Amino acid sequence: MAGSASDMTAILETSDLSKTFDGVRALDGVSLAVEERRIVSLIGPNGAGKTTLFNIVCGFLPANGGAVRFQGRGITGRAPHRIAGLGIGRTFQDLRLLRKVTVLDNVMLGFQHQAGEGVFHALAGWKSAREETANRQKARRLLEFVGLADKAHHLGEELSYGQQKLLTLACCLAMDAQLLLLDEPVAGIEPETADRILGLLRRLRDEGKTIFLIEHNLDAVKAVSDVVMVMDEGRMIAEGTPDAVMQDPAVLEAYLT
Repeated sequence: MAGSASDMTAILETSDLSKTFDGVRALDGVSLAVEERRIVSLIGPNGAGKTTLFNIVCGFLPANGGAVRFQGRGITGRAPHRIAGLGIGRTFQDLRLLRKVTVLDNVMLGFQHQAGEGVFHALAGWKSAREETANRQKARRLLEFVGLADKAHHLGEELSYGQQKLLTLACCLAMDAQLLLLDEPVAGIEPETADRILGLLRRLRDEGKTIFLIEHNLDAVKAVSDVVMVMDEGRMIAEGTPDAVMQDPAVLEAYLT
């Protein structure tokens, strides 16, 4: 089970984040804290600024103002690969899989600091080979975890859309990140696969991961979230338990207007 409120600390914090595109304020003073070992859902209408927030946290966009801290360390403005190396994993709405590459190799590409990536270690082929064997075993375990072990040698493009969502989760887990930022993990897939993904997210939380997700499927949000945060027009307008947030007048107005 997730920890009690008394033993929680924030793994991710933003302070007064702002971002403007061509004079339009996409983020307007966003401050939040995501507590570790929780599933936190970020909801809001299209254009509310949710994906912009994720992109700034992960270093894909610069902020115009404000700060981001991960595990107490300032990461504002760091390069995406540096942020990933600190322990933040990310999935995207467009999945970003290699469609002509096998499912197993897609996962293996997610491992950080592989020996073969360095010149010295590439020359020391025995070490690269040993690590590749270990990573291949880890990749198979991740595919087994998400239910795709029997698809290991299929190409990415041969999977159904729901299976591709599961593969992106496995690729994200290959990074061994403590904080997972998931952009619409159950959007557009059949209910059975969505339920499987939600079950996996609960298992990951119970094993110590922190999950911060964007999702438009409010039934899924209610089913899986410990905390729900709501954005509208670049601002945070509500935060609380799923039941409390879904009854908040400001949230109802944002979704109905």
